[in-house]
Amino acid sequence: MITGGKSSAVYKILKAFEGYQILLADYGETPAFAVGNYQFVTLGERNEDTTAHHLLNTCLDHGADVFLPLHDFEIIAVAKALTLFEEFNIQVLLPSQLEIPMYLQNREDVPQGRNWALFAKGELIYSPQPSVELTEIGFSKKLNGLFYIPQDPDQLTAVLFTLA
Repeated sequence: MITGGKSSAVYKILKAFEGYQILLADYGETPAFAVGNYQFVTLGERNEDTTAHHLLNTCLDHGADVFLPLHDFEIIAVAKALTLFEEFNIQVLLPSQLEIPMYLQNREDVPQGRNWALFAKGELIYSPQPSVELTEIGFSKKLNGLFYIPQDPDQLTAVLFTLA
C-alpha cells in the first residue's frame, strides 16, 4: 500500500512496483476502484490521533504486505508503530524512529529535480538512475524507504521523500 494516491508524485514512484498489485490510498474523497494492477481506496477523513492504527487496519483489510507511507504526518506515527506492523508481517519502508530525524527536511528545502531511490533494508529496489555508488550507499547506511538523492551520490545526504 502506498499513501498519497491522489498525488501526481506517486505516479512516478509506481515504476518501482511494476508487476505488483498496488493499493493506492489517500484521505478525503477518493473514489474506490481498481484499474489493471492498481486499486484505489479512501482512508476517510484524516485523524492524526489514530493514524498508525487506521493505516495498519487498512493494510490488514486489503492484504498489503508492504507499506510505503508518504504523507509527512504519517511518518512519525508509523515509525513509532513499526513493531506492530512487523508483528502482522507488513514490511514498512521507513527508517527507524531513531533515524527519521536524520532524513527529514522541509519539502521547500529539497532542491527541485532531485532524483529519488527506493530502498528496502539497505537494498536498492529502484532508481531512475541506478549506480554502483548508490547501491553501496544504500547498503552501508541500511537505507529503508523512499529518498531524494543528490546529483552526486558521493555527497549523499538522503532526504526522506514525503508529501505535504
